[in-house]
Amino acid sequence: MKTKIAKCKKCGRQFKYSETGNIWPGGKDREDADCPYCGETVFSRMTSGFINVYKLEDDEEE
Repeated sequence: MKTKIAKCKKCGRQFKYSETGNIWPGGKDREDADCPYCGETVFSRMTSGFINVYKLEDDEEE
């Protein structure tokens, strides 16, 4: 599981996200990555896996 960082355009906070499961690009379901701070959908993609989002620890935020 590879963790990446995204930034919300609405609140400006950064958060971590990862895709889990059997991941095939262009899968049959659209999964949303919602900001864990304000709930705004930051991006969505077609995938066979799931997108999990996590708040950053205080020392991880820039």
